Amino acid sequence: MKVIASLGLLILMTGVFFGNQAFAEPLDNVEIFVSNYDGDSATVEITWNHDNKATNYKIGCVSCNPNTIEFTTDDSITFNNVTPFPNGSFAMLYVITYDSQNEIISAKQLIVNLNQ
Repeated sequence: MKVIASLGLLILMTGVFFGNQAFAEPLDNVEIFVSNYDGDSATVEITWNHDNKATNYKIGCVSCNPNTIEFTTDDSITFNNVTPFPNGSFAMLYVITYDSQNEIISAKQLIVNLNQ
Protein backbone atom coordinates (compact mmCIF):
# COMPACT_ATOMS: atom_id res chain seq x y z
CA MET A 1 0.00 0.00 0.00
CA LYS A 2 2.77 2.44 0.91
CA VAL A 3 4.62 1.57 -2.31
CA ILE A 4 1.52 2.48 -4.28
CA ALA A 5 1.22 5.78 -2.40
CA SER A 6 4.89 6.55 -3.04
CA LEU A 7 4.53 5.73 -6.73
CA GLY A 8 1.45 7.94 -6.93
CA LEU A 9 3.33 10.83 -5.34
CA LEU A 10 6.21 10.37 -7.79
CA ILE A 11 3.81 10.43 -10.76
CA LEU A 12 2.07 13.50 -9.32
CA MET A 13 5.35 15.34 -8.87
CA THR A 14 6.46 14.43 -12.41
CA GLY A 15 3.21 15.87 -13.75
CA VAL A 16 3.71 19.04 -11.75
CA PHE A 17 7.25 19.61 -12.99
CA PHE A 18 6.72 18.69 -16.64
CA GLY A 19 3.03 19.31 -17.29
CA ASN A 20 2.17 22.48 -15.40
CA GLN A 21 2.87 25.82 -17.02
CA ALA A 22 2.05 27.98 -13.96
CA PHE A 23 4.90 30.11 -12.70
CA ALA A 24 5.26 30.61 -8.98
CA GLU A 25 7.76 30.47 -6.17
CA PRO A 26 9.01 26.91 -5.85
CA LEU A 27 9.05 25.29 -2.45
CA ASP A 28 12.78 25.89 -2.10
CA ASN A 29 13.05 26.87 1.54
CA VAL A 30 11.33 24.06 3.38
CA GLU A 31 12.44 23.66 6.99
CA ILE A 32 11.60 20.70 9.23
CA PHE A 33 11.80 20.51 13.00
CA VAL A 34 11.27 17.13 14.70
CA SER A 35 10.38 16.85 18.39
CA ASN A 36 9.02 14.31 20.83
CA TYR A 37 10.17 11.23 18.88
CA ASP A 38 9.66 8.21 21.12
CA GLY A 39 10.65 5.48 18.63
CA ASP A 40 7.07 5.12 17.38
CA SER A 41 5.89 8.62 16.46
CA ALA A 42 6.97 12.25 16.50
CA THR A 43 5.74 15.79 16.19
CA VAL A 44 6.99 17.44 12.99
CA GLU A 45 6.78 21.16 12.26
CA ILE A 46 7.15 22.11 8.60
CA THR A 47 7.63 25.69 7.36
CA TRP A 48 8.16 26.90 3.80
CA ASN A 49 8.75 30.06 1.81
CA HIS A 50 5.75 32.34 1.20
CA ASP A 51 4.30 32.32 -2.32
CA ASN A 52 2.01 35.22 -3.28
CA LYS A 53 0.31 33.10 -5.97
CA ALA A 54 -0.49 30.27 -3.54
CA THR A 55 -3.90 30.23 -1.90
CA ASN A 56 -3.86 26.78 -0.34
CA TYR A 57 -1.37 24.10 0.69
CA LYS A 58 -1.94 20.37 1.00
CA ILE A 59 0.43 18.59 3.35
CA GLY A 60 0.44 14.84 3.74
CA CYS A 61 2.26 12.03 5.47
CA VAL A 62 2.74 8.93 3.31
CA SER A 63 4.52 6.86 5.96
CA CYS A 64 1.91 7.58 8.63
CA ASN A 65 -0.55 4.86 9.48
CA PRO A 66 -3.16 5.85 8.55
CA ASN A 67 -1.93 8.25 5.87
CA THR A 68 -2.60 11.81 6.98
CA ILE A 69 -3.58 14.85 4.91
CA GLU A 70 -4.05 18.43 6.13
CA PHE A 71 -4.85 21.68 4.32
CA THR A 72 -3.74 25.17 5.31
CA THR A 73 -3.45 28.68 3.93
CA ASP A 74 -0.49 29.43 6.23
CA ASP A 75 3.21 28.91 5.47
CA SER A 76 3.65 26.28 8.17
CA ILE A 77 1.97 23.32 9.81
CA THR A 78 2.57 21.00 12.74
CA PHE A 79 1.87 17.29 12.34
CA ASN A 80 1.41 15.14 15.43
CA ASN A 81 1.79 11.35 15.46
CA VAL A 82 4.10 11.19 12.43
CA THR A 83 5.19 7.58 12.11
CA PRO A 84 8.18 6.27 10.18
CA PHE A 85 8.20 3.46 7.65
CA PRO A 86 8.42 0.03 9.32
CA ASN A 87 11.79 -1.00 10.77
CA GLY A 88 13.31 2.47 10.52
CA SER A 89 13.15 6.09 11.55
CA PHE A 90 12.45 7.73 8.16
CA ALA A 91 9.08 9.29 7.40
CA MET A 92 7.82 10.59 4.05
CA LEU A 93 5.79 13.78 3.86
CA TYR A 94 4.90 16.19 1.06
CA VAL A 95 3.74 19.76 0.50
CA ILE A 96 1.65 20.71 -2.55
CA THR A 97 0.89 24.34 -3.43
CA TYR A 98 -2.39 25.32 -5.12
CA ASP A 99 -3.37 28.56 -6.84
CA SER A 100 -6.74 30.34 -6.75
CA GLN A 101 -8.13 28.01 -9.46
CA ASN A 102 -7.12 24.99 -7.31
CA GLU A 103 -4.40 24.07 -9.83
CA ILE A 104 -1.13 22.58 -8.56
CA ILE A 105 1.72 25.04 -8.93
CA SER A 106 4.46 23.38 -6.90
CA ALA A 107 5.17 20.20 -4.94
CA LYS A 108 7.92 18.96 -2.65
CA GLN A 109 8.55 15.49 -1.28
CA LEU A 110 10.16 15.37 2.16
CA ILE A 111 12.10 12.44 3.58
CA VAL A 112 12.57 13.08 7.29
CA ASN A 113 14.78 11.20 9.74
CA LEU A 114 12.71 11.33 12.92
CA ASN A 115 15.86 10.60 14.97
CA GLN A 116 17.35 14.02 14.12
